[in-house]
Amino acid sequence: MPRAFRAVCIRCYFFIQTRYNNAIMREACKYHKIAWLILLIGLLFLPSSARAQAGTAMDLVNGVNNLRESMGLAPYTVDNYLMGFAQTHSDYMASLGRWTHTRADGSSPSDHGIQENVAVGNNMSVQTCIYQIWADWIHWRTMTGYSSGRVGAGVAIADGVVYYTLNVIPSGSAVNQPLPTSDGTAVAGQPAENTPVPFPQMATSTPNEEGDIIHVVKYGETLWTISEAYDVPPGEIMRNNGFPEDRITIFEGQALIIRFAPEQSPTPTATITPIPNTLTPTPTKTPYATATPIPTPTPTAPPSVVLRTLGDGKTVGMGLILASGLGLILVIYLGFLKKS
Repeated sequence: MPRAFRAVCIRCYFFIQTRYNNAIMREACKYHKIAWLILLIGLLFLPSSARAQAGTAMDLVNGVNNLRESMGLAPYTVDNYLMGFAQTHSDYMASLGRWTHTRADGSSPSDHGIQENVAVGNNMSVQTCIYQIWADWIHWRTMTGYSSGRVGAGVAIADGVVYYTLNVIPSGSAVNQPLPTSDGTAVAGQPAENTPVPFPQMATSTPNEEGDIIHVVKYGETLWTISEAYDVPPGEIMRNNGFPEDRITIFEGQALIIRFAPEQSPTPTATITPIPNTLTPTPTKTPYATATPIPTPTPTAPPSVVLRTLGDGKTVGMGLILASGLGLILVIYLGFLKKS
């Protein structure tokens, strides 16, 4: 809507400019300068008014304290530490682009003894945040569940999306307060001091036969609490049901599709392949090697002198030479010398 109005302003401006020199239009538009000035002011200041729809941190604190005053409760005391603590978390959520209760260091608000409400929305106003996003038992307790306490708030804006954080440290007794009416106004009444506030745990739905998760909205539930219970972003829930992602209004008894069944790939059918029977050979025993006895050597008698003499070739040769020499001498002596 702001962009459309701005376009209309631009068109009207050029329309007046192009018709200014026309004598008839000049006579008809005696107050053209005033019209031009109004259009120019709307053209220049419209973006600021659109951004101003998102409140500041103190606007959020004042809105919560106004709610408490309407219910007969004392306002929370503004705590500088909690203001910085909440602002740091809003900046962290803006850097992530989504809501979370976990700090950048991995801690949770309960680790610091803090009760916390967070909200995220396009150009979300403080009134929408308090009376629509936080209009359930859990978030209502943070704002009106105690007779007194300290409060801090933080607001960050990124690409037109507002990130709200409300931190409360209760210091008084618990009180029991009803939820706001359907028109977004708080229910006035005297607080019941020292009475614990009943905050029933939201029951989540299980997947149906088709695998879809469908939640039926009950009294006191908001899109924000349903989103937190199922850990599904609000925009995704609205998209699953065919609504614009920036819509936040839901009704009691409405069936919301939280998640669709995951697409499953077809599972191949297993075929049983018969295994042929194979004969298993019977193992045979390997005979162990037996030790072969080593024969005991039999002592041999030493050879005789004749064998030892004849067994030596050199000795036999010398003996033959000596015998031949003696025979030659004997022949010469008997044959020649004795006859002469």
